[in-house]
Amino acid sequence: MDCKAFLITRLPMRVRQTNRANIIIFLVALAIILNALFNHLLFSHNGLRELVEPGNRFPAFSMKLIGGREVVNRDFAGKPALYFFFANWCPCAHLSAKFIKKAFEENGGKNLAVYGVGIQDSRGGYGEFVKKHGIAFPVADRGGDDLADSIGIRTTPTLVFVDDAGIIRSYFMGKIERYEQVENGLHAIMKRPQPPVSPATEKIG
Repeated sequence: MDCKAFLITRLPMRVRQTNRANIIIFLVALAIILNALFNHLLFSHNGLRELVEPGNRFPAFSMKLIGGREVVNRDFAGKPALYFFFANWCPCAHLSAKFIKKAFEENGGKNLAVYGVGIQDSRGGYGEFVKKHGIAFPVADRGGDDLADSIGIRTTPTLVFVDDAGIIRSYFMGKIERYEQVENGLHAIMKRPQPPVSPATEKIG
């Protein structure tokens, strides 16, 4: 092929291919930049802070449960609590729900307060989640995002283990794959009964 033919046929095609590749690279880079900017704005909005470290007090809150009842901090006075932050769109939250149900069934009532806290979703989505998994423990469908923001929670699912004095003892973030991952947090907040101590035998003689 002579130079003239190359300039007429091949060169425009190569220029178009190069331009297309540059456009794709540009769009990918722009998407990364916009995503980083969005996350920065999202996490800095309304004074969001880093995750509250264990050893600090669980923040004050007011939430409404599915059904309309309001819950506040005083409802948890003197009782350890497990908070399950979830969203209906989150596959890992669905896979983890059975372990939270087990924690409630084995330790609920007087020994442990278990609460679901819906975040990053709609009230209808929270209701669908509860219905799908047959959840019996209380679930908040309003106020959860404010509570999550005050703690610094940005991921679902997240478990927060709080002792009977209202102090955060540990977190677990991400999909729960075995019940022991929940039990580890429960051991940190629940007072287990001590085995009876045998009375000392009096030595005679």
